[in-house]
Amino acid sequence: MKADSRVQILLRDLRLPREERKAARLERHVEEAMRSQRDGVAYGEAARRAAAEAERQRWGGAGSPLGGGGASG
Repeated sequence: MKADSRVQILLRDLRLPREERKAARLERHVEEAMRSQRDGVAYGEAARRAAAEAERQRWGGAGSPLGGGGASG
């Protein structure tokens, strides 16, 4: 769950003057667009899986050359 729920954001924004509410909403949209663009390219599903596999192998997880439950020999 996100740190701030939509209801909390709405209630917090209602305390702001109209122009500041609009600016805050625009800023959130821009941040979400940047996050989406960044995560979509650099951290796609295949890249996340590859990074997790590399970490697992690096630290000796199951099936890695360092052992940890891999094939017995």
